[in-house]
Amino acid sequence: MTPLLTVALTGAAALLVAPTGAWDVVPSPSPSRSSNLLRGVAAVGADTVWSVGNQRDDTTGRQRTLTQRWNGAVWQTVASPAGENEHDTLTAVSGVSPTDLWAVGFSARSAFDPDSLLDPDGARPLILRGDGLRWTPWPVTKPGGVAHLAAVDMVGSRDGWAVGSHLPEGSAVPQGLIMRWNGSVWAPAPAPDLGPVHLTGVSANHADDVWAVGYRGVPGDAAEAVALHWDGLRWGQHELPADGGVSSALFSVATVSDQEVWAVGYTWSAGKRLAFALRRIDGAWQRIPVSVIEEGTQFRGVVAVATGVWAVGYYVAEGVDNALAMTFDGTSFVKRQPPAPGTYNHGGTAVTGITATRAGELWAVGCLGPNTRVLRRAT
Repeated sequence: MTPLLTVALTGAAALLVAPTGAWDVVPSPSPSRSSNLLRGVAAVGADTVWSVGNQRDDTTGRQRTLTQRWNGAVWQTVASPAGENEHDTLTAVSGVSPTDLWAVGFSARSAFDPDSLLDPDGARPLILRGDGLRWTPWPVTKPGGVAHLAAVDMVGSRDGWAVGSHLPEGSAVPQGLIMRWNGSVWAPAPAPDLGPVHLTGVSANHADDVWAVGYRGVPGDAAEAVALHWDGLRWGQHELPADGGVSSALFSVATVSDQEVWAVGYTWSAGKRLAFALRRIDGAWQRIPVSVIEEGTQFRGVVAVATGVWAVGYYVAEGVDNALAMTFDGTSFVKRQPPAPGTYNHGGTAVTGITATRAGELWAVGCLGPNTRVLRRAT
């Protein structure tokens, strides 16, 4: 659920308050000795934040779900169940309250990196329900073929949305997957027929104002960023700014109000990947400059708070991923980097999810090599 703001973020840069404080690393558990990665995060109370992702079982080598909770003092790992197949991943989490939580992802036949451009092998949607203490598998009305979920956002206790993609039986063309919670069941909802589409982000402002983003085609080839809007009756596609010959993809979206929406991802041109940001204001999408010189940049998450808009992701330096955090200064996104790793960055570091408490405190999650990494910043 997105309404975090106490003031509206409108077009004037003067309304943006200069960020205060700095990013701090908050210790977080890494239960696996070989691989831990946090992918999604949601603040659901003043002192309650949840993160989700995956870990490797050190005995079997299988990919397993990972859920962790901030209780106001420390991060703790909370046991989470397995899915239908041998390898499980959670990609996103959302909640109406500390005792009404949902996490989504997929269960596949082989280990899978959700950042991959390929679809998971034999994937099935995975949805877990949390009560603040434990997680329980929730039945899913599955579409035909294979499918996986990438994002979730709740409107209320009886209304919510999850998005991803599915490959219908006998088809080689992926389609956007939209699922809706009606208070009793999660079931597929009609989606526009846009050809080969992957939906990767969703943000609900209220019951008749929901945005979903993703891409059509294959990033790095001929992909095109996609934005869909739910008006209470149907989903419709919205036109986005486009550069001729440039591939683009969106991975996260945040609604500020019915007049303002942000979406982030990356573009790909001449073998170069660049972080990409869009803003919808007064009924039209516009591209926002990203002030970064590093190569291989991409955004994976975005959040809006009363003091501004933040986007996170990573960039490549000497062949290794490095965490990236940027904020909108009224004109462009500028870097506000988290602390550098204390040792040489052999395994890479990335930030793949970001959220904020109602007070505006930022939480961002990802990894540092094979370990989880959690960042916090007062705004």
